[in-house]
Amino acid sequence: MVEDEERPVFDRLDGIAIPAASRSVVGHDGAMSQLTSAHRAGRLHHAWMISGPRGVGKSTLALNFAKHLFAHPAGAHAPEAFDGGSISDALHGSVSQGSHNQLLHLTRPWDPKGERFKTQLSVDEIRRTVPFYGMTAGGGGYRVTIIDAADDMNTSAANAVLKMLEEPPAKSIFFVLAHAPGSLLPTIRSRCRVLPLDPLSPENISSILNTVSLDGAGEGSGDAARLAQGSVRRAIQLQQGDVLKFYSQFESLMKQPKPGEARDWVAVHMLADNLSKRGGEAAYDLFIELVLDWIASRVRENPNVPVAWMARWADLHTKVRDAVRLAGAYNLDKKQVLLNLFSDLFSVARS
Repeated sequence: MVEDEERPVFDRLDGIAIPAASRSVVGHDGAMSQLTSAHRAGRLHHAWMISGPRGVGKSTLALNFAKHLFAHPAGAHAPEAFDGGSISDALHGSVSQGSHNQLLHLTRPWDPKGERFKTQLSVDEIRRTVPFYGMTAGGGGYRVTIIDAADDMNTSAANAVLKMLEEPPAKSIFFVLAHAPGSLLPTIRSRCRVLPLDPLSPENISSILNTVSLDGAGEGSGDAARLAQGSVRRAIQLQQGDVLKFYSQFESLMKQPKPGEARDWVAVHMLADNLSKRGGEAAYDLFIELVLDWIASRVRENPNVPVAWMARWADLHTKVRDAVRLAGAYNLDKKQVLLNLFSDLFSVARS
């Protein structure tokens, strides 16, 4: 696994194994069954759009089914169910290290000059499919391309993918992963069988967290699973840093009888200082997501309150979301964004 450690992997969490290293798929038995059943029946469509929120296991599902497909190329003789434990170490290792010659996993590429990942999945990456499908698959089996994620494609890349889906090479399978499938070209969606993944249950997330080695594992795991919104990635991020602690402080502030008193602003300034520190972008982004979820829950969990009350919270959600996007686009001061956020929160909460 040395190769995996040296190769930059987009969207990887520090200290956490990449999806390809997993031998199991948690919480998506029905989706995996659709794939294995289609393969056994000889009706495996050439293009599948696996959709669902970020971090629910789309990549893990696609990569593990690819292992199943490589291990059992003849569908008629393939087992009914996926069994990661039966995959040979050699096959599992080649997929997890990105060296299997029948698998092409496309993500946003690493820019060695800038020492960072590029902001888009470009057409140059998609064009890697040309030499890939120019090779003959071993044993006449399938060749698999995973586009992870289609949301990151620019227009040229999307058009190149569309052309591949319209004229697929023989024995090819495309997995188009999408966090927000509605934002993709309708023509791409129409050429794929859509396989939606539901958010993971808190029980599923807790089960996965128990298998992951994290500093302080078990501390706050229940809160992480509860706040993860079905995303194991988010749950891991919550356990890895101080965001759970910051969010607990936020909840305490908002539970005050009259939030926004002078003493509350002392805590707000300390919180904003911690969240706007250099290098703390991930914590800041995650905290904002949690606050937006909290605002949305005001409306969702109080259906019988006056419409005007619900409208104030709904308007605040839109205002905060737009303000955060604008601040990100123009690299505005994060502390000021947070101070404005709390000012608006306190105002609506006291109204």
